[in-house]
Amino acid sequence: MNRVLIAVLVCHFLAAFTVLGMPLYLPVLFTDMGLPQSSPWVGFVFAWPTLLTALSGPLWGKAADRFGRRFSLIRALAGLSIAFVWVGISSSLPELLMALSLQGLMGGTLAAANSYLATTVPRETLSNTLNWTQFSARMALVTAPLALAVGIQYIKLQHLYIVLATLPMLGALYACTLPKDSKLSHSSTTSSDTTQRKTSAPVQYASAFAVCSLQALFCFAMVVTFPYFLPYAAPGISNTTAIALLYVLPHLVYLLLQPLLEKRMPHWAFNCHLSMLALAIAACLQWQFNSGLAIVAARVLFGVGIWLGYHGTHQLVARSFQAARAGTWFGSLDSVGKLAGVAAGIAAGVAVSHINLASPFLISAVASLAAMPLVHHIQKTGSRPCPHLNNEFSNTKPNTTA
Repeated sequence: MNRVLIAVLVCHFLAAFTVLGMPLYLPVLFTDMGLPQSSPWVGFVFAWPTLLTALSGPLWGKAADRFGRRFSLIRALAGLSIAFVWVGISSSLPELLMALSLQGLMGGTLAAANSYLATTVPRETLSNTLNWTQFSARMALVTAPLALAVGIQYIKLQHLYIVLATLPMLGALYACTLPKDSKLSHSSTTSSDTTQRKTSAPVQYASAFAVCSLQALFCFAMVVTFPYFLPYAAPGISNTTAIALLYVLPHLVYLLLQPLLEKRMPHWAFNCHLSMLALAIAACLQWQFNSGLAIVAARVLFGVGIWLGYHGTHQLVARSFQAARAGTWFGSLDSVGKLAGVAAGIAAGVAVSHINLASPFLISAVASLAAMPLVHHIQKTGSRPCPHLNNEFSNTKPNTTA
């Protein structure tokens, strides 16, 4: 890894650790503010920051394209830090809601990090770079809840927000040392693409709508299984710690596979097909069985599917973006993923209330299988020759030769 990639991964991990660790303990914070745990407002406030991040993502992406992707990364990190300080000093529920709204509106660190990296690393290595930013997110998802479980034993939860606010602020200061992204980055990327065009098949890209649709189905299939996993597994596994380990097991599988297989399996469509099949089989296993051994096997397979899914979609994304619009592209992708996650949470709640606790796994299987024809469609008809990436900066006409 080069210095820039390591620096961006550190910045993203600090933000991800801050954001992904606290939602598990939000009900405690709401209770401290006088909101009953059974209140329907708990679910609304829980999803509110994510929804605002999804809605504001494309706008921040356009701002990044105009003012710079490094600026956008610093903005996201500093905004998250300010929002967490505000949560830490909030004295009422309305003030807490405003602070969480600021967190949502100023969010999007993953999109900012990816758009910055997209204009500073060669296109041929971008898909693996995106895998590593996802690696940092999975690492935070695994470590943050466990670390914060220790922290809340010594520090009041609301005050812990102030402590955590230092992490993204450190990330923002570190991001200030990164090189500015500029037109030179676009030119470098263009040169790389031109070289590849002369020596091999031309770079292909799919329509933004097709890629976003695939991203939405993948995220939906993954997230819809998350909200009710604990009550689903409880009848067959009485130990809460064991359930927690099973919950994070797919993410641990991702953390294991990424370093081992980072440069293998180069065909994006094959990876996506295999991912959706693995997710569907794992979901069906969990839909029908909730015994210990069956769940362990299913969770491992689910983790393999998650890694393959990110691996394949990142390969497609790396082919699909134009450097001049990297901020808009990655902001939209992040927005679509978050909106799919919100929809998945709603769908899981409706399914559980009307069917049973295992029904989200059936929904996941259906969504996974529905993505496979879309992958085939993109592979066969959704790809076309990629124009020169600097055509927005010059009068060069796009190359339309096959």
